[in-house]
Amino acid sequence: MKANQFLCGVIEGYYGRPWSLNQRRTLFENCLRFGLNTYVYAPKDDAKHRSRWRDLYTTEESNELSQLIHLAKQFGINFVYALSPGLDITYSSEKDLNALKRKLNQLLSFGCEHWALLFDDIENEMSQQDKDNFASFAHAQVAVTNQIYDYLNKPNILIFCPTEYCSRMADPSLEKSAYLQTIGNGLHPDIDIFWTGPKVVSRRITVAHILAVNNVLQRRVTIWDNLNANDYDQRRLCMGPFAGRSSNLSSRLAGMLTNPNCEFELNYIPMHTLGQWFESIKVNEKRDKIDDNVDDDDDSIQTVEVYQVEKAFHQALIQWLPEFNKVKSANDFLHSIKIDHSPQAMSPKAAALSSLNDEDSQDSITEHVPPPSSTSSKIHTMECDANSNLIDLTLDDIRFLVELFYLPYEHGPNVQQMFFNFYWLRYNYNPHQNLNEWRCRAAIFHNHAKTVGRLLQKLVAIHNRALLYDVYNYINDINSTINLCSKYLHWLDDEHKRSTVFMSGDVEPWSIRGGLAGEFLNILPLGDFQALIKSDGDSSSEVYFIRPLTSNDQPAMCALCTTICYQDDVDDLLRQHSEILADKVIGGYLSNSMNTSDLCFGIDGTDDGLHGFVLTISESEKYDKFHQTKWLEQLRQKYSNVDENFFEIIECPQWIYDRYSVRIQLFLDSTLKPNQMYLLGNKLIKILADSLSKRGYSGCHAFIDERHSSLHNLYLRLGFIDIPMIEQQNHLILVGKQF
Repeated sequence: MKANQFLCGVIEGYYGRPWSLNQRRTLFENCLRFGLNTYVYAPKDDAKHRSRWRDLYTTEESNELSQLIHLAKQFGINFVYALSPGLDITYSSEKDLNALKRKLNQLLSFGCEHWALLFDDIENEMSQQDKDNFASFAHAQVAVTNQIYDYLNKPNILIFCPTEYCSRMADPSLEKSAYLQTIGNGLHPDIDIFWTGPKVVSRRITVAHILAVNNVLQRRVTIWDNLNANDYDQRRLCMGPFAGRSSNLSSRLAGMLTNPNCEFELNYIPMHTLGQWFESIKVNEKRDKIDDNVDDDDDSIQTVEVYQVEKAFHQALIQWLPEFNKVKSANDFLHSIKIDHSPQAMSPKAAALSSLNDEDSQDSITEHVPPPSSTSSKIHTMECDANSNLIDLTLDDIRFLVELFYLPYEHGPNVQQMFFNFYWLRYNYNPHQNLNEWRCRAAIFHNHAKTVGRLLQKLVAIHNRALLYDVYNYINDINSTINLCSKYLHWLDDEHKRSTVFMSGDVEPWSIRGGLAGEFLNILPLGDFQALIKSDGDSSSEVYFIRPLTSNDQPAMCALCTTICYQDDVDDLLRQHSEILADKVIGGYLSNSMNTSDLCFGIDGTDDGLHGFVLTISESEKYDKFHQTKWLEQLRQKYSNVDENFFEIIECPQWIYDRYSVRIQLFLDSTLKPNQMYLLGNKLIKILADSLSKRGYSGCHAFIDERHSSLHNLYLRLGFIDIPMIEQQNHLILVGKQF
């Protein structure tokens, strides 16, 4: 990017119904209010943006886009038009290149000045014609993008979206991806590059990660942030605040753009909090420019602004509450708007004034600014209509609403506590023990269920029908689900089990969520991943996630293995060869094709660190007979100065292979508390046993160093039994479990 401006704003880049012109006007008004400066037009389901990118816009469509571009200029917003030709472009075709230029010429005639070329979510195969002309897929994209950059006379903003747009997609890794290296080396240095972070939907984006990306791509990247996106799951909303992105990222980035929920009205909190994050950056930049010699008592020096998620969330909630009482119809998006194309109107101030005078617009800048009384945290009331009672929709109500549909990797704190309470109730009912405690906690859950129902009733009565209809299906669905859970608790504590919903074998469709999609997902060996796991009912304690392992986890696995393994008598070896224990214990598993990789799971904490993992060899007999021997020979060659007896061959009696055919290795962070280790280990083994059972396996076994007594005891608590061996091998204990 030639212009030294940090881009911060919104990408309309989701799959689904594009926003309307009137909704985008409201978006620009909010961008002006929140201090955001950029909008990227990239709706995947605008056919002429993606699937029919060669087609020119019709007169009616041209008029709307032209209005939109001029409207953005009035509000001082960078309008970036994105074109996505990657589905079927022939990169070496002069005809396709001319079609691309013709399309961009049309947008130039509308007044567009900023651009993006997107090559995301496409196959990486080239036509034979392209293979004859380009060394690789990346070279083809670089050639076309550089030509377009020159054709557009080197615009201030041109952003390229690569096909590998996050670390998880990089093949084989971020640092070793030939594709990304070619993009970084080949693209003109003033062309920006979109990046979504470690994943498509990234929980956190760290400075270290961005430095690594920038090093590969040889420029500061622009984040295409999918934290609040929901187009990948029709039952999911992500209305929570901007989080997991440090303010320290700003100097390493060219921009931060959020690709939010498809439902336009439900993006207020993500946008508002992104604006506060951006403001904290600008405050700190101003402070950095203050002369060091200025007196410390000078009033012009401001306290360093630090973006605080909870504080930003609270401020956004206060500002959002009045929106629920705006008179807005469900068909508000159909209303036309007036655009002033005069030169005097081409400024944010003029845009604000013009919106005040626009009789056709129900919303205005003034209407969006809440009265002074709304800046307090007191309970607000809203009148639904002249003939009805006051509906006391409060700040706590809309906080609870957002917490129900918070962020992809976490629920809101109050809802999280409600979930963990139900989790405890589900597995701790005992009519003969602690029944009073169970019933007290059940009563709390029943009250929470009623709170969700009351929230639904309040929302149904609001004036802002556009907002209601965007959120209605979601709140109605979660209300039905939590109601069902409440009914289950009543059924569980009912001696006569009168309800026919549970365990009847003849349930109604409303009690089974997901329809056909749910049926398919039940068949897949996905495991219970991304479920929140806690060691107790305290919502403030650490939360853990179980997920499949990838090759990128190997360094963390080796480090954890070395930390956990019994290290007495090998300190000298570790000083010489820091990886020797990991090579000995898990190296053969990691290098073996018999390692059943889709049955190897890891445990992440909220700090994104690896706190445990389980490795699986489904054909342990073949492993012991063939690969283990070869691997040990490699180790002896690698560590030629180490006593070869250090690397022993493990063998089992044949009946072990027959009865407990699967070999596993379980490792858990030794700093975890015993109850945490049990809970996490139990979850891992349950997921593993379920997956193995579906594949026809009936048992597994593991070897443990007898000096690792805590791990041995954990296996026993998890339902494994000691299996006596005729000849104990080098301090090893054999345990097994059938399922």
